[in-house]
Amino acid sequence: MPLRGFFIWPFDDGAACVVSALLYPVMHKFALKYLATVLLLSLFSTSLLLGDVVIRTTPDGQHTLLRNGVPYLVKGANWPIAATIDEFLSAGGNSVRSYGDDIEWLLPLARRHGLSVMFGLHLERERLGFDYSDATAVAAQRERILATVRRYKDAPEILFWAIGNEPELAAQNTVPLWQEVNHLARLIRAEDPHRPIITVVAGFDERKIKELLQHCPDLDALGVNYYGSATDWPARLHAYGWTKPYLHTEFGPAGYWDGGGSLGNTSWGAHIEQTSTEKAALYAENWRHAVIAQPGRSLGGYAFVWYWKQERTHTWFSMFLPTGERTATVDAMRLAWTGLPHPLPAPSIDAFAVPAPVDALAPGQSVEVTLRWSCPRPAKLTVGLREETTAQVLGGDAESRTAELPAPVWANTSEGLTFTAPMTPGTYRMFFYVTTADATAATANLPFRVVAPGAHASP
Repeated sequence: MPLRGFFIWPFDDGAACVVSALLYPVMHKFALKYLATVLLLSLFSTSLLLGDVVIRTTPDGQHTLLRNGVPYLVKGANWPIAATIDEFLSAGGNSVRSYGDDIEWLLPLARRHGLSVMFGLHLERERLGFDYSDATAVAAQRERILATVRRYKDAPEILFWAIGNEPELAAQNTVPLWQEVNHLARLIRAEDPHRPIITVVAGFDERKIKELLQHCPDLDALGVNYYGSATDWPARLHAYGWTKPYLHTEFGPAGYWDGGGSLGNTSWGAHIEQTSTEKAALYAENWRHAVIAQPGRSLGGYAFVWYWKQERTHTWFSMFLPTGERTATVDAMRLAWTGLPHPLPAPSIDAFAVPAPVDALAPGQSVEVTLRWSCPRPAKLTVGLREETTAQVLGGDAESRTAELPAPVWANTSEGLTFTAPMTPGTYRMFFYVTTADATAATANLPFRVVAPGAHASP
């Protein structure tokens, strides 16, 4: 039997060679090095298998997102579906964003097409009745979130863990919220050290950033949902003290909460929506100013929304129509991400205006609309009439689509069209669609009000 400190090495002839104990330290050292190498390779392979993601920060505070050791700029979108994913891929998109339960269908979609996923972990909201001082409720939410992390953490598609989406919107007591966000960040990192952790806010002011800096030191980056112009907010974010990286987690047209940007609201409070052509210019501007112009600070962004969504109207944030037509907002992102124009560009709205007031129309009154459009392929104009929305919810909470009404009598003119107002007093919105046979579209819409004869049109 072999002695302690000796190795028995069998040769082909069955003889045994006794290796002297003098060689044992050499063999032992070699074995340890071999085992260490195997362990490192195993860890590295596991890291690759899980889609290891890190944010590299230089001594001068410049940040780069690395996925499996390679720089990775997020060219993302919210909610592409099977019907719109091909346009996303051809546009150069590489990442999709989830918000919660949508991960059940979004993760398989991402896996099929080689996309990464910003994994949204839903946080309950104070504005909907959740109390962050209720220890029992907070503990239950914490366990739900950690169970989700444990279930999905081995998915290599995951790029970030995003704790909540705009959980602070309309909240009065935000400090307990941010403290819980930070506690969750620590717990998630213990479960999965391979991905950065962020939270996503609904815009920001100085107070919000100061609270995040004080109460959320364990966040790796910040997600910023910001609509409309992006010419100044990255500079304000830095001026308020945020030196970690950020992502532009939602961007698109001017929001209705801002009165449609420079368009304002009607005298009776209806929101004025941009045309699809105006929106496309803003998508491009957002990418240019909030991402490309911010190297070392911005990690990329997610355009909203690569499908359609009812939010005040069915076209406001929709990059596609419910009937599947692609708008110029998609073309804008393709150009921004690849440098190449779409070979089949969507139509363009070149002029849209109403010469006369539409805040107190008489029943059956004729309305003149200036509407000029262009398209390199044959296209046609159609119209649709809907009741004006009464929705008052915030933050993208679910809305019912407004009722579609019989199309009014309308006719083309040299400058656009005329249509006849409904006979029933009320508030309405007329939609104008320029569509092509190959499923592209341009959109515009007009809110207007019909009042009974002799009635006073109060705001």
